[in-house]
Amino acid sequence: MALVCTEITEWIEEEVSKPVEEWEERQEKKCKDYPWYDPRGWVCWFVTYFVKVIRWVVVIVGKWVTRTVCKLVGVVVEAIVDIVAGLWDVVVGIVTLDWRRILDGLLRIGIGAVLGAIRLGRIVLLGDTIDYIIEEINKERLRRYVRGLLEAKYSGDALAQIKEAIRLDHGAFGLRLHGTAYRTVLDSETPSPREPGVPHLVVLHEQGAINLRALCGFEFDEGFWNRKRYKTVKKGPVLGGGGGGGEFDNPISAEELDTYLTSRGAEGPPFIVLPMRDGALDTKLSIASEKGRELALMLDFDQDRREVTAAGHIVHTGSSAAQTRFLIDVFGRRDKTVDSAGATADLCHPVVVGVFRYTNTLRGLASNLHGTRCGLSADNASGATFVDNLPDDIWKYVPIHELGHYFGLCHTDGVDRIMYSPKTNSWWRGWSIPRGVLNIYLQGEPTFTYGEAKATWDYIVAHFAPECLGAKPIVITVRPTAADSADAGHAADAVA
Repeated sequence: MALVCTEITEWIEEEVSKPVEEWEERQEKKCKDYPWYDPRGWVCWFVTYFVKVIRWVVVIVGKWVTRTVCKLVGVVVEAIVDIVAGLWDVVVGIVTLDWRRILDGLLRIGIGAVLGAIRLGRIVLLGDTIDYIIEEINKERLRRYVRGLLEAKYSGDALAQIKEAIRLDHGAFGLRLHGTAYRTVLDSETPSPREPGVPHLVVLHEQGAINLRALCGFEFDEGFWNRKRYKTVKKGPVLGGGGGGGEFDNPISAEELDTYLTSRGAEGPPFIVLPMRDGALDTKLSIASEKGRELALMLDFDQDRREVTAAGHIVHTGSSAAQTRFLIDVFGRRDKTVDSAGATADLCHPVVVGVFRYTNTLRGLASNLHGTRCGLSADNASGATFVDNLPDDIWKYVPIHELGHYFGLCHTDGVDRIMYSPKTNSWWRGWSIPRGVLNIYLQGEPTFTYGEAKATWDYIVAHFAPECLGAKPIVITVRPTAADSADAGHAADAVA
């Protein structure tokens, strides 16, 4: 809901703030300048001509009203969805005697109600209005800053094309980037390269490289606070599935999985396993697109799946080097030690990959193509991986956090910041209780700062190819000379 409101606000700015050219018809009276008594001065005529008029229309109040109404509706809807979904989890958990689902439902109800009350309160108490004014001021400041970066590096047609592509002078300012969000997938029928006739998942499970029962959601070996929402679905058509909307599953049961494992794949229905549910991925991508706008990045994503078979691609070590190879080998990201220009071009197409788990408590990991001034080291390829965790209201920011690293940002203190890391940073950042209350009043959720937006564009202008920013590639046409034609003729004669 919040993303829709953001798009509406940008649409209004895009359509209204551009110059409008119109041709107007005007008439002017013409008379000869003679003395009053001269009859030649008694006759006048009208001359009709057209004038091009340029008008600028800016609707600031309309933007504010649209944003406020949409945010108000979005907050109410999100709170209702959280409460209803939480109640459903509680009811299903009671019926199935699943205490974990009962607790998940209670947590979702509590967090949804508290966050909904905070966000509704900041709108009623004009916190959203003040935050909007601050955002507009920072947006103009960022435009001026980016203009300076671009004019210091580019000139001529390239500069004009980039300015137009990112709407630097008018419209919805931001770099448009189209990325792909993958989910890795396990297939129960993929054969083992070591034991022909036996599924690879069975072999990996028997070797202890993976715990297939945990990956299918029947065991929780990472502790209560690090539980995933894996999705296990039988292959083939679903009988009696109906035509209703929403995400429909046909999962295998614990007994069917045991049959599959004990028979070494000879019995049991074929199935696939995904590291997260469809709705969980949609939520994370929606947040990434919405929060990216705070950095003047217009992100949108295709979704795809990619099967993985290596144990290290299912359970990741959290090593930067291993992740780089994973991105290169499985997803075709180019290695800058082999193809520097190709690796740079890859930056224009961000890739985020939902994986099953890490060997430690990581929630996500980014690979940066270039080092940064704040201490991030350079990798040989770019991209990011992440896992799914409950509750959504906390962990839905992981992909955009990793994309922040992708664009050169580092960790920071303070839970009110998207780039906060509980493993390496202080949750309170020295801003004390009054500062924290002010941030909640103005923002209501984790955000990027103006300083981080500047750092993002420092990284982009320094390392992204001009074609990615919107400059048209230079096409060089080589015309054959007379000498070249003669040489070609001699060569043909020699072959003949």
